[in-house]
Amino acid sequence: MKRKNSIFIDKKSEIGILMIHGFTSTPDQFNELSVFLANKGFSVSAPIIAGHGTNPGDLEKTGPKDWEKSVKDGYLQLKKISSKIFIIGNSFGANLGFWLVREFNNEPCAIVSLGAPIFLRYHKFTLCRLYTYGLIRKNYRKPRRVYRTDYTDFDDEVTYPIIPCKSLRDFFNFIKNETVPNLNKINIPIFVGQSDSDNVVKPKSATYIYENVRSRFKRIYWFPGKAHAIMSHQRRDELFEKIYSFIKETA
Repeated sequence: MKRKNSIFIDKKSEIGILMIHGFTSTPDQFNELSVFLANKGFSVSAPIIAGHGTNPGDLEKTGPKDWEKSVKDGYLQLKKISSKIFIIGNSFGANLGFWLVREFNNEPCAIVSLGAPIFLRYHKFTLCRLYTYGLIRKNYRKPRRVYRTDYTDFDDEVTYPIIPCKSLRDFFNFIKNETVPNLNKINIPIFVGQSDSDNVVKPKSATYIYENVRSRFKRIYWFPGKAHAIMSHQRRDELFEKIYSFIKETA
């Protein structure tokens, strides 16, 4: 995989949008949304999370503290040019976004959560594999229903098709020990977006997030279909407009 880069667009706006990509993915997830929001006049930043955008071996060398540092550094960098920060987290990027909101004591203006995992498809089965044969195997290969291309050095790849077992255990532990116990500490406005038949994350994750945050201003948007990567869906323009409306409403 050709090394991926962060996205940073300075529009000299008081509103800055911090975009946090998903686990094993890259800021390329936000290519279209970043342009859309920048064209609306907002400054946009999508940092690359430690261990991502290169190869799975680099991911194995990192852990939750490294991932937290990546998003915290991205937040502080964006704060230098924008006084009002909105967070958009895609998949596990939203879980890191929740951590960031708590780390900064609900300072961000609002958060957009897109397909955040609380409960995954085959959640217990995957955990069982991780803590049995996964203790002696190095990597976990994503099911073909999720990732249909064998791993090669394609320059346009935006996600790893294999995950170090150690990193996947860190992922599940973060959700269990960081996200779930602390959702009730989130009280800023929140937009929860979720595919109603997501083939990776169980849709009840969105309901769980919506019901457990303390935010008074909250919206939930159900996206039709099985796609987990809803920002690349053919109806993504509709989603982008929903996000833009939410930002305007809470700015």
